[in-house]
Amino acid sequence: MVVERADITVPEQIAALHERLARTTFDLLFVSAGVTNDPEETVADVPTETFVHLMVTNALSPMRVVEALRDLVAPDGTIAVMSSGQGSVANNDKGGFEVYRASKSALNQLMRSFAARHADDPRTLLLIAPGWVKTNLGGPAARLTTDQSIPGVVDTIESQRAKGGLRFLDYEGRTVRW
Repeated sequence: MVVERADITVPEQIAALHERLARTTFDLLFVSAGVTNDPEETVADVPTETFVHLMVTNALSPMRVVEALRDLVAPDGTIAVMSSGQGSVANNDKGGFEVYRASKSALNQLMRSFAARHADDPRTLLLIAPGWVKTNLGGPAARLTTDQSIPGVVDTIESQRAKGGLRFLDYEGRTVRW
């Protein structure tokens, strides 16, 4: 196994990663990136730098990785991106986590645009919502452990192999409303 490191918020590092992997073909490209801010901060009081940091890390950078590495994914392969149920506009009936939600919604919209631009591409495209997980991002009050979420994420990705098209699914394989 080879471990490659790159800061996906630095375009030159993404390009260098592509160069290092140029002779490799993958069945799966899975991009996971996420940072959050104070859940009580609204767009009225979030510092501009925090807003930009979340948007760049959670939306722009994962899509730059998808764009840069897509040619390394087999034609019947899968490109998956870690989204969040909080990125669902339709399911936002409680508010909170406004900036984080907006960044994951932006990611979803960018992935939808990517799918539209590549409508004839046979690869499977997935946005994955892992559930509320006890991580640094999810916090100690989260409902799921990584041992509960990760197998579901893996099974969901595997179940979509070679199906083509774009889907927004949770860790149990259920469709998440956009």
